[in-house]
Amino acid sequence: MKCAVHMLAGALTLGLFATPALSEAGQAIAHDGSSIYFEVHGSGDRFLFLGPGTAAPRAIPAAPGQPPLIAEVAETLARYKQAYIDALGSKFRLIFIEYPGNEPKLYTLTPAAVARDYLAIADAAGAEEFAYAGFSWGCVTGLQLALRTDRMTALVCGGFPVLDGIYEDMLTTTRAMASGPASLYGLEANSPENGRQFLTYYEGLQSFDDRLIQDALDIPRLNWIGDQDLPTLNGKPLTHMGQLIVRSRAELETAGWDVKIIPGKNHLDGGAPDVQAAVIDEWLSEVFR
Repeated sequence: MKCAVHMLAGALTLGLFATPALSEAGQAIAHDGSSIYFEVHGSGDRFLFLGPGTAAPRAIPAAPGQPPLIAEVAETLARYKQAYIDALGSKFRLIFIEYPGNEPKLYTLTPAAVARDYLAIADAAGAEEFAYAGFSWGCVTGLQLALRTDRMTALVCGGFPVLDGIYEDMLTTTRAMASGPASLYGLEANSPENGRQFLTYYEGLQSFDDRLIQDALDIPRLNWIGDQDLPTLNGKPLTHMGQLIVRSRAELETAGWDVKIIPGKNHLDGGAPDVQAAVIDEWLSEVFR
């Protein structure tokens, strides 16, 4: 899914309180040779890698002549980032990533390439080990990363089912995005180039069977979602992800997952920083107590 859809979707309602924290910015090199901008914030002893769909690391101010909405979006993204810092920065060193970046990686954004890039970011940030938390596409990429590294200490997967995942629906969605304007959850996606890179990603998962890999996961892990999370494409409903996880909860727990269902939340509500940060904080506090 288009990362910006999830970062911009929810309204940020919690109050922001200043938290003293260390911060630094850096660059990692992606699989295609481009630069990946990241920031590290917080003063905790452990690293927490925040995947796409959590918060943008920087919000570029509107250039002269740009519509006011651009500046408003930039301000919103900055508040989103601060919300995570306030909630989690005293416990973790938070890695925020600008990924996949402004230049679409049309035919190279494969699951293996994204996992490789995440590890390059972790290397550049000095994170030998890290917990990972991602939402929607960030959940999908986090699961793929967990299967490719032994450096992950805990996995938080929100807004996407990790058992019987809706990969065929996502292939249909990204094909629509790549062919022209599309509406996702009622929000417009108007970049075919952006759609093409995510189509590449989901094309790379068409032979992936998430039932066959469950025994390969041996770290603490959480799958969470709002029980009203029903994806739509151009106004038409796809598979109801919230109900899918509700129905498979017992099977997920038998496979070793913790499961959290949030009543009354849809995908856009669940993507809001106050919701995500609270889920991440509560669960990781138990894991690392």
